[in-house]
Amino acid sequence: MDAFQMLSPSSDVQQRQLRQHPHNALIVRDNRQLQVYSAPISGSNYWQSQFISTHEYGESHLHAGAAATLVGFTTADSRSASVDDDDSGDTGEEATAASRSPSPSASASPPKATTKGMQGKKKRVFKKRKATHTIRKEQKTALEHEIQELQVKLDAIKFQALVQRGEVSRTHQERAVENAVLRESIQGQHLVMAQAQALLSGHTQHHLYGIRPMEMKICLSADRAERHEVLTALRGPKLREAMLFLQARSHGLDPTSAYFQEERFDTAEGDFCVTRFEVTPLRGVAGGVRAVFDAVLQNAFNAEIIISETSGHITIREDDDLNDDNVSQMRLVSQTSRGVLLENNLVHFAEFSPGKDTKDGEGGTYAVTATDFADEDELYPYRPHERVRRDATAAMLVTSYMDTSHTAAHGDKRSQFTSERPGELVVVVTRWSCSRVCHTDLQLSRHAQLELRNTSIRSANTFLNCVRETLGLTIVT
Repeated sequence: MDAFQMLSPSSDVQQRQLRQHPHNALIVRDNRQLQVYSAPISGSNYWQSQFISTHEYGESHLHAGAAATLVGFTTADSRSASVDDDDSGDTGEEATAASRSPSPSASASPPKATTKGMQGKKKRVFKKRKATHTIRKEQKTALEHEIQELQVKLDAIKFQALVQRGEVSRTHQERAVENAVLRESIQGQHLVMAQAQALLSGHTQHHLYGIRPMEMKICLSADRAERHEVLTALRGPKLREAMLFLQARSHGLDPTSAYFQEERFDTAEGDFCVTRFEVTPLRGVAGGVRAVFDAVLQNAFNAEIIISETSGHITIREDDDLNDDNVSQMRLVSQTSRGVLLENNLVHFAEFSPGKDTKDGEGGTYAVTATDFADEDELYPYRPHERVRRDATAAMLVTSYMDTSHTAAHGDKRSQFTSERPGELVVVVTRWSCSRVCHTDLQLSRHAQLELRNTSIRSANTFLNCVRETLGLTIVT
C-alpha cells in the first residue's frame, strides 16, 4: 500500500476520524507549516484535493489543521496530475491541486505549495549601504599604500641611477668598507691633532715660562725720572707686540662667541704656571669700547683693594706712581691666611684708539693693554728670603663687532648671553695671561703652597668679574 492514499469519507464515523486524526496526509497549514500523520488506512490510490468548509467542521481550515491546500504531490504511477475543482459555495475560495507521489530515492522534503496569498509580490531584500566616510577612509588607505609602493620604486630607481654614475657603492659590503676606511682616516687625523697639541703643551711646559710672548727685559733704576723714561720707551713696542700676538692667537675664532682655554703645569725648576686665553663678548655695554677701557684702568689702579676684598688676603701697594694712565707700576704685597707673603712687581701699559666702528671691527675703535713684570728693580727689590715671588705677563685687546648670533635672525640658540636685538654692537675682550709662582727656598707647608696656587688661579677670573661689576653686567662665577 502506498504511503499516501486518498481517503474518501464515506461515512460519518470516517469523517469524524478524519477531522480528528487526518492520517497519511501531508498538510500545508497557514501556507507555512507542513505536518505529517501516518496510520494504516486503506483507500484510493490518489489523493484528491478536499476543501472542507467551515460549516462542516465547525472551524477554519487555517487554524484546525484541515487539508485546505495541497499541491505538488507525486504518486508512484504518475509524474504529474492536476485536478480542477469547482467553486465552493460555503467557503467562497478556489484551489487547484496536483498530487504527485514522491520517488523512492527522494527524501521527505516539504512540498511546494502555491496559493493565491503566496502568488503575491516577494519581499525585497535591501543590501546595507556603506557610509560615505567609511568609503573615503578605505580609498585614502588604498592611496597611501599605493604612494608607499611608488616611493619605494622611486628610491630604487634613484639608487640604480647613482650606481650607474658611480656615485655610490654597488653593494652594502662595499659601503661598510668605505665607512670603515673613512672612520680610520678621521681617527688618524685626531691622532695627528693630539700629537700637535702634545707638542704645543710640551713647548708650553718647558719653554713658555723661559721665553714668554712679548718678552722684553725690564730693568729699572732707583732714579724716578730715568724709570719713567725707560717705561715710556717700552710702551710703544710692548703694545704693538701685544696686539699682534692677540690677533694671531684669536685668528679663526668667532669674536662674538665666548671661548676659554687654560693650562696649569709645573716647570722643571719647581715653578707653578697658569696660562689662560679667553674671548669674552660683552653685550649691552653703554659706552662701547671706551667704557670697557675705563673700567679696566679703574680696576688696575685699585688692584690692592680688589684683591683684599675678593680673596680676603690683606694687600698693600708699596709704590705711589699713579700720575700717568698710559704707563704705571704696581708693587703689590699680599699676605695669605697662613701668613705667607706674596709679592708682585708689575708694569702696566695702555692705549686707546678712537675710530668709527665698522661691521667687522677692523679699523674701528679699540683699546689695548699690556702687563709685564720687572726683572730687576733697584727702588723696589725682590725679597726672596722673606716673600714668595709671583710674576705675571698679560695682554688684552678690546674691540667691537656687529653681533651675528641673534636668535631671531638666525635661529641660533647659543646661550642666554645673546643680544636682545639684531645688529647690536658687541664689545669683545680678548685676553691672554701667564702667571707664575716662583720656586722659593722658604719652608712652607703643603697647605700653604696649595693656597698660593689657588690664589694664582683665581686672580685672572677675579679681574674680569671686577670689570663686569664696574660696567653693571652679570658676574660669572
